Amino acid sequence: MYADIFAILAPIAICTLIGYGWARSGVPYEGEFVTRLVMNIGAPCLVVGTLSKTSMPAQDLIEILGAAAMVLVTTGLIAVTVCKLARLPVTVYLAPLSFPNTVNMGLPVCFFAFGEEGLAVALGIYLVVSLTQFSFGVALVSGQNAWKNSLRSPIVYSGLFATGLVLTATRLPLWIENSLNLLGSLSIPIMLITLGVSLSQLRVKDLSLSGLLGVSRLLIGLAVGFFVAEVLALEGTIRGVVIIQSAMPAAVFNYLLAQRYNRSPEAVAGLVVMSTLFSFASLPLLLWLVL
Repeated sequence: MYADIFAILAPIAICTLIGYGWARSGVPYEGEFVTRLVMNIGAPCLVVGTLSKTSMPAQDLIEILGAAAMVLVTTGLIAVTVCKLARLPVTVYLAPLSFPNTVNMGLPVCFFAFGEEGLAVALGIYLVVSLTQFSFGVALVSGQNAWKNSLRSPIVYSGLFATGLVLTATRLPLWIENSLNLLGSLSIPIMLITLGVSLSQLRVKDLSLSGLLGVSRLLIGLAVGFFVAEVLALEGTIRGVVIIQSAMPAAVFNYLLAQRYNRSPEAVAGLVVMSTLFSFASLPLLLWLVL
Protein backbone atom coordinates (compact mmCIF):
# COMPACT_ATOMS: atom_id res chain seq x y z
CA MET A 1 0.00 0.00 0.00
CA TYR A 2 2.75 2.47 0.95
CA ALA A 3 4.66 1.68 -2.24
CA ASP A 4 1.50 2.29 -4.28
CA ILE A 5 0.89 5.65 -2.58
CA PHE A 6 4.51 6.68 -3.12
CA ALA A 7 4.25 5.73 -6.80
CA ILE A 8 1.25 8.07 -7.09
CA LEU A 9 2.81 10.98 -5.21
CA ALA A 10 6.34 10.83 -6.67
CA PRO A 11 5.58 12.08 -10.22
CA ILE A 12 3.32 14.81 -8.83
CA ALA A 13 5.99 16.03 -6.43
CA ILE A 14 8.77 15.80 -9.03
CA CYS A 15 6.90 17.85 -11.65
CA THR A 16 5.88 20.47 -9.07
CA LEU A 17 9.45 20.74 -7.76
CA ILE A 18 10.73 21.16 -11.32
CA GLY A 19 8.43 24.17 -11.70
CA TYR A 20 9.43 25.57 -8.33
CA GLY A 21 13.13 25.13 -9.10
CA TRP A 22 12.70 26.65 -12.54
CA ALA A 23 11.16 29.79 -11.09
CA ARG A 24 13.73 30.08 -8.29
CA SER A 25 16.59 29.75 -10.78
CA GLY A 26 15.56 33.01 -12.42
CA VAL A 27 14.96 31.48 -15.85
CA PRO A 28 11.91 33.19 -17.42
CA TYR A 29 8.70 31.15 -17.44
CA GLU A 30 5.94 32.49 -19.67
CA GLY A 31 3.13 31.58 -17.31
CA GLU A 32 0.41 33.43 -19.21
CA PHE A 33 1.34 31.78 -22.51
CA VAL A 34 1.58 28.32 -20.92
CA THR A 35 -1.77 28.76 -19.17
CA ARG A 36 -3.44 29.82 -22.42
CA LEU A 37 -1.84 26.87 -24.21
CA VAL A 38 -3.21 24.42 -21.66
CA MET A 39 -6.65 26.00 -21.24
CA ASN A 40 -7.29 26.62 -24.96
CA ILE A 41 -5.65 23.55 -26.51
CA GLY A 42 -4.28 21.00 -24.04
CA ALA A 43 -7.21 20.68 -21.63
CA PRO A 44 -9.98 20.67 -24.30
CA CYS A 45 -8.10 17.97 -26.21
CA LEU A 46 -7.59 16.01 -22.99
CA VAL A 47 -11.31 16.19 -22.21
CA VAL A 48 -12.50 15.05 -25.64
CA GLY A 49 -9.69 12.54 -26.16
CA THR A 50 -10.18 10.86 -22.78
CA LEU A 51 -13.98 10.80 -22.69
CA SER A 52 -14.30 9.75 -26.33
CA LYS A 53 -12.45 6.48 -25.73
CA THR A 54 -13.91 5.69 -22.33
CA SER A 55 -16.44 2.90 -21.91
CA MET A 56 -18.27 4.96 -19.28
CA PRO A 57 -22.06 4.41 -19.37
CA ALA A 58 -24.13 7.54 -19.93
CA GLN A 59 -25.76 7.05 -16.53
CA ASP A 60 -22.36 7.20 -14.84
CA LEU A 61 -21.53 10.50 -16.53
CA ILE A 62 -24.83 12.01 -15.42
CA GLU A 63 -24.11 10.76 -11.90
CA ILE A 64 -20.63 12.33 -11.96
CA LEU A 65 -21.89 15.70 -13.18
CA GLY A 66 -24.64 15.67 -10.55
CA ALA A 67 -22.18 14.78 -7.80
CA ALA A 68 -19.87 17.62 -8.84
CA ALA A 69 -22.73 20.11 -8.76
CA MET A 70 -23.81 18.85 -5.34
CA VAL A 71 -20.26 19.18 -4.02
CA LEU A 72 -20.01 22.79 -5.20
CA VAL A 73 -23.39 23.83 -3.79
CA THR A 74 -22.77 22.16 -0.42
CA THR A 75 -19.23 23.51 -0.15
CA GLY A 76 -20.42 26.99 -1.10
CA LEU A 77 -23.12 27.00 1.59
CA ILE A 78 -20.62 25.92 4.25
CA ALA A 79 -18.09 28.49 3.02
CA VAL A 80 -20.67 31.29 3.26
CA THR A 81 -21.45 30.20 6.82
CA VAL A 82 -17.74 30.20 7.72
CA CYS A 83 -17.31 33.70 6.27
CA LYS A 84 -20.32 35.03 8.16
CA LEU A 85 -19.29 33.48 11.49
CA ALA A 86 -15.68 34.64 11.13
CA ARG A 87 -16.77 38.05 9.81
CA LEU A 88 -14.70 37.64 6.66
CA PRO A 89 -15.68 39.38 3.39
CA VAL A 90 -17.60 36.92 1.24
CA THR A 91 -16.39 38.48 -2.01
CA VAL A 92 -12.80 37.72 -0.99
CA TYR A 93 -12.95 34.31 0.69
CA LEU A 94 -15.99 32.50 -0.72
CA ALA A 95 -14.34 31.60 -4.04
CA PRO A 96 -11.05 30.18 -2.66
CA LEU A 97 -12.94 28.26 0.04
CA SER A 98 -15.40 26.86 -2.51
CA PHE A 99 -13.43 26.12 -5.69
CA PRO A 100 -10.85 23.33 -5.37
CA ASN A 101 -7.83 22.86 -7.60
CA THR A 102 -9.40 20.13 -9.73
CA VAL A 103 -6.95 20.83 -12.58
CA ASN A 104 -3.32 21.28 -11.54
CA MET A 105 -3.57 18.82 -8.65
CA GLY A 106 -6.86 16.97 -8.99
CA LEU A 107 -6.36 15.57 -12.49
CA PRO A 108 -2.83 14.23 -11.88
CA VAL A 109 -3.71 12.68 -8.51
CA CYS A 110 -6.79 10.94 -9.93
CA PHE A 111 -4.88 9.80 -13.02
CA PHE A 112 -2.01 8.25 -11.08
CA ALA A 113 -4.37 6.77 -8.48
CA PHE A 114 -7.04 5.30 -10.78
CA GLY A 115 -5.58 5.38 -14.29
CA GLU A 116 -7.52 6.37 -17.42
CA GLU A 117 -10.85 5.54 -15.77
CA GLY A 118 -10.10 7.87 -12.89
CA LEU A 119 -8.96 10.60 -15.26
CA ALA A 120 -12.25 10.39 -17.17
CA VAL A 121 -14.25 10.78 -13.95
CA ALA A 122 -11.99 13.62 -12.76
CA LEU A 123 -12.46 15.45 -16.06
CA GLY A 124 -16.24 15.27 -15.67
CA ILE A 125 -15.94 16.94 -12.26
CA TYR A 126 -13.48 19.48 -13.63
CA LEU A 127 -15.96 20.51 -16.34
CA VAL A 128 -18.61 21.42 -13.76
CA VAL A 129 -16.13 23.24 -11.52
CA SER A 130 -14.61 25.10 -14.46
CA LEU A 131 -17.94 26.28 -15.86
CA THR A 132 -19.09 27.41 -12.40
CA GLN A 133 -15.83 29.18 -11.63
CA PHE A 134 -15.68 30.99 -14.96
CA SER A 135 -19.28 32.18 -14.54
CA PHE A 136 -20.42 32.45 -10.91
CA GLY A 137 -16.87 32.71 -9.53
CA VAL A 138 -15.91 35.58 -11.80
CA ALA A 139 -19.25 37.31 -11.18
CA LEU A 140 -18.78 36.99 -7.41
CA VAL A 141 -15.32 38.54 -7.41
CA SER A 142 -15.87 41.14 -10.13
CA GLY A 143 -19.44 42.09 -9.30
CA GLN A 144 -20.30 41.73 -12.99
CA ASN A 145 -22.26 39.26 -15.09
CA ALA A 146 -19.65 36.83 -16.40
CA TRP A 147 -21.76 34.31 -18.32
CA LYS A 148 -20.64 35.73 -21.66
CA ASN A 149 -17.00 35.30 -20.70
CA SER A 150 -17.57 31.68 -19.68
CA LEU A 151 -19.09 30.94 -23.08
CA ARG A 152 -15.85 32.02 -24.72
CA SER A 153 -13.90 29.26 -23.02
CA PRO A 154 -12.98 26.31 -25.30
CA ILE A 155 -13.29 23.96 -22.32
CA VAL A 156 -17.05 24.58 -22.25
CA TYR A 157 -17.55 23.47 -25.85
CA SER A 158 -15.13 20.57 -25.57
CA GLY A 159 -17.06 19.42 -22.51
CA LEU A 160 -20.40 19.61 -24.28
CA PHE A 161 -18.98 17.78 -27.29
CA ALA A 162 -17.41 15.06 -25.14
CA THR A 163 -20.62 14.67 -23.14
CA GLY A 164 -22.52 14.18 -26.39
CA LEU A 165 -20.06 11.47 -27.43
CA VAL A 166 -20.53 9.59 -24.15
CA LEU A 167 -24.32 9.91 -24.13
CA THR A 168 -24.57 8.62 -27.71
CA ALA A 169 -21.79 6.01 -27.30
CA THR A 170 -19.98 7.48 -30.30
CA ARG A 171 -16.29 6.84 -31.01
CA LEU A 172 -14.13 9.23 -32.99
CA PRO A 173 -11.93 8.02 -35.86
CA LEU A 174 -8.62 6.62 -34.63
CA TRP A 175 -6.55 9.38 -36.24
CA ILE A 176 -8.57 12.04 -34.43
CA GLU A 177 -8.30 10.19 -31.11
CA ASN A 178 -4.53 9.85 -31.52
CA SER A 179 -4.18 13.55 -32.34
CA LEU A 180 -6.29 14.56 -29.35
CA ASN A 181 -4.37 12.24 -27.03
CA LEU A 182 -1.04 13.64 -28.23
CA LEU A 183 -2.13 17.25 -27.68
CA GLY A 184 -3.90 16.44 -24.42
CA SER A 185 -0.90 14.58 -22.99
CA LEU A 186 0.99 17.84 -22.56
CA SER A 187 -1.58 19.12 -20.06
CA ILE A 188 -0.86 17.16 -16.88
CA PRO A 189 2.93 17.66 -16.62
CA ILE A 190 2.66 21.31 -17.67
CA MET A 191 -0.13 21.91 -15.14
CA LEU A 192 2.06 20.55 -12.35
CA ILE A 193 5.13 22.49 -13.45
CA THR A 194 3.04 25.66 -13.64
CA LEU A 195 1.69 24.94 -10.15
CA GLY A 196 5.27 24.82 -8.87
CA VAL A 197 6.08 28.10 -10.59
CA SER A 198 2.97 29.72 -9.11
CA LEU A 199 3.78 28.53 -5.58
CA SER A 200 7.26 30.07 -5.83
CA GLN A 201 5.78 33.46 -6.71
CA LEU A 202 2.96 33.69 -4.15
CA ARG A 203 3.61 35.13 -0.70
CA VAL A 204 1.84 34.49 2.60
CA LYS A 205 1.00 37.75 4.39
CA ASP A 206 -0.96 36.55 7.45
CA LEU A 207 0.41 33.10 8.30
CA SER A 208 -2.04 32.25 11.10
CA LEU A 209 -5.21 33.23 9.21
CA SER A 210 -3.96 31.71 5.96
CA GLY A 211 -3.05 28.49 7.73
CA LEU A 212 -6.40 28.26 9.49
CA LEU A 213 -8.36 28.91 6.30
CA GLY A 214 -6.11 26.56 4.33
CA VAL A 215 -6.87 23.71 6.72
CA SER A 216 -10.56 24.69 6.66
CA ARG A 217 -10.60 24.45 2.86
CA LEU A 218 -9.24 20.89 2.97
CA LEU A 219 -11.45 19.70 5.83
CA ILE A 220 -14.61 21.19 4.33
CA GLY A 221 -13.84 19.63 0.96
CA LEU A 222 -13.06 16.23 2.46
CA ALA A 223 -16.21 16.21 4.59
CA VAL A 224 -18.39 17.29 1.67
CA GLY A 225 -16.79 14.68 -0.59
CA PHE A 226 -17.63 11.86 1.83
CA PHE A 227 -21.10 13.32 2.42
CA VAL A 228 -21.94 13.43 -1.29
CA ALA A 229 -20.48 9.96 -1.85
CA GLU A 230 -22.71 8.57 0.92
CA VAL A 231 -25.87 10.43 -0.10
CA LEU A 232 -25.55 9.37 -3.75
CA ALA A 233 -24.31 5.87 -2.80
CA LEU A 234 -21.26 6.25 -5.03
CA GLU A 235 -18.96 3.27 -5.40
CA GLY A 236 -15.57 2.31 -6.79
CA THR A 237 -13.59 4.75 -8.88
CA ILE A 238 -16.35 7.36 -9.01
CA ARG A 239 -16.53 7.46 -5.21
CA GLY A 240 -12.76 7.78 -4.83
CA VAL A 241 -12.39 10.49 -7.46
CA VAL A 242 -15.31 12.56 -6.13
CA ILE A 243 -13.73 12.53 -2.66
CA ILE A 244 -10.25 13.37 -3.98
CA GLN A 245 -11.44 16.22 -6.20
CA SER A 246 -13.58 17.63 -3.38
CA ALA A 247 -10.61 17.61 -0.99
CA MET A 248 -8.17 19.44 -3.25
CA PRO A 249 -6.67 22.79 -2.10
CA ALA A 250 -7.85 26.20 -3.27
CA ALA A 251 -7.35 26.71 -7.00
CA VAL A 252 -4.60 29.09 -8.14
CA PHE A 253 -7.19 30.67 -10.45
CA ASN A 254 -8.80 32.18 -7.33
CA TYR A 255 -5.66 34.25 -6.78
CA LEU A 256 -5.59 35.39 -10.40
CA LEU A 257 -9.18 36.61 -10.08
CA ALA A 258 -8.47 38.39 -6.79
CA GLN A 259 -5.46 40.08 -8.34
CA ARG A 260 -7.34 41.16 -11.44
CA TYR A 261 -10.26 42.68 -9.54
CA ASN A 262 -8.24 43.82 -6.50
CA ARG A 263 -10.06 41.63 -3.97
CA SER A 264 -7.32 41.32 -1.31
CA PRO A 265 -4.99 39.27 -3.54
CA GLU A 266 -2.42 38.89 -0.73
CA ALA A 267 -5.00 37.21 1.51
CA VAL A 268 -6.16 34.88 -1.26
CA ALA A 269 -2.54 34.06 -2.15
CA GLY A 270 -1.91 33.02 1.44
CA LEU A 271 -4.94 30.74 1.45
CA VAL A 272 -3.89 29.15 -1.85
CA VAL A 273 -0.30 28.56 -0.72
CA MET A 274 -1.13 27.19 2.72
CA SER A 275 -3.94 24.92 1.52
CA THR A 276 -1.65 23.56 -1.21
CA LEU A 277 1.22 22.89 1.21
CA PHE A 278 -1.13 21.19 3.69
CA SER A 279 -2.62 19.21 0.81
CA PHE A 280 0.77 17.86 -0.24
CA ALA A 281 1.42 16.86 3.37
CA SER A 282 -1.95 15.14 3.75
CA LEU A 283 -2.15 13.44 0.34
CA PRO A 284 -0.85 10.09 1.69
CA LEU A 285 -3.68 10.03 4.24
CA LEU A 286 -6.25 11.05 1.61
CA LEU A 287 -5.11 8.30 -0.76
CA TRP A 288 -5.12 5.78 2.09
CA LEU A 289 -8.75 6.69 2.80
CA VAL A 290 -9.98 6.22 -0.77
CA LEU A 291 -7.84 3.40 -2.17
